[in-house]
Amino acid sequence: MAIDDKRTGLLEATKDQDFATKLSDLVRLFGTPDAGLFHESTRKKIAKGLAAQFQYCQPNECAPGFTQPSDAGDVMISKLAHGVGWLKVTKFPGAVGIDIAKEIDRGIRELRDCDRLIMDLRGNAGGGLAFLRVMSYLTPERLPVGYSVTRARAETDYSKESLAVFDRIPSQKAALIWLVLKFGFRDDSVSVVTESLGSKPFHGKTVVLVDESTTGAGERIAAFAQERRLAPVVGSRTAGRLICCSVYKVGHGYFVRIPARAWFTWSGELLESKGVTPDCTVLTGEGRQTDLQLDQAVEVVRSL
Repeated sequence: MAIDDKRTGLLEATKDQDFATKLSDLVRLFGTPDAGLFHESTRKKIAKGLAAQFQYCQPNECAPGFTQPSDAGDVMISKLAHGVGWLKVTKFPGAVGIDIAKEIDRGIRELRDCDRLIMDLRGNAGGGLAFLRVMSYLTPERLPVGYSVTRARAETDYSKESLAVFDRIPSQKAALIWLVLKFGFRDDSVSVVTESLGSKPFHGKTVVLVDESTTGAGERIAAFAQERRLAPVVGSRTAGRLICCSVYKVGHGYFVRIPARAWFTWSGELLESKGVTPDCTVLTGEGRQTDLQLDQAVEVVRSL
């Protein structure tokens, strides 16, 4: 009934903006809240050549849960008391994310004297495949993380083990040609496996910090940490927005964004609309001077 009503409203629309709004509503009925129609005038344009930003903070200077991300993404670190390191990643820009992966590596090197680590993904705006680098710092092993599946592949008798495997973020952009040859001429379904970056002093003594504005890639990291029991998750339930969308030009300056690939944890759990529920739930405590979620994360990581 709701679909029929939307279709009727679409046919009766007389103004361009009214038509676009009603068509977006109809697309969302079949998709996700991120799906819909939009005009190129509303599409955010990001300048080419932007570099990911790295920032070292004195203890607690950049600890608030929400940090406005730059277009190129940000990696921020802080050395807290008692050997606790704090690493925050605001987003994972780019399809592969070589630049942001390098900044994450830099952050880990700067925190080499810390034997405990808080990975702060609150407010993480999601993005591309660079989330694999954060996951890979949770374990020295090569572990399956999860997999994304297109509708076409989902309708076949597939197995997750048969999917193309993404297990390494290249260090140089010249190597992207090999990824194009491997993934560019096949179905977009893929499984993700950690990079086996070796043992770190904070392994087994790490906390992942999330909140309701943690989306997409940030949620995948939290789900992986929780499912594999690599790190307790602290904070509030995440947004539940993990489905990947594709954007297509449909003419007259309009684009349509539709769901393209569903994300499953390796155990087969679909977290879309559910999100990740923390092992230790802490509300944000708006209006308070202290960061309650960070304080709890410090307490938990010191107990590990």
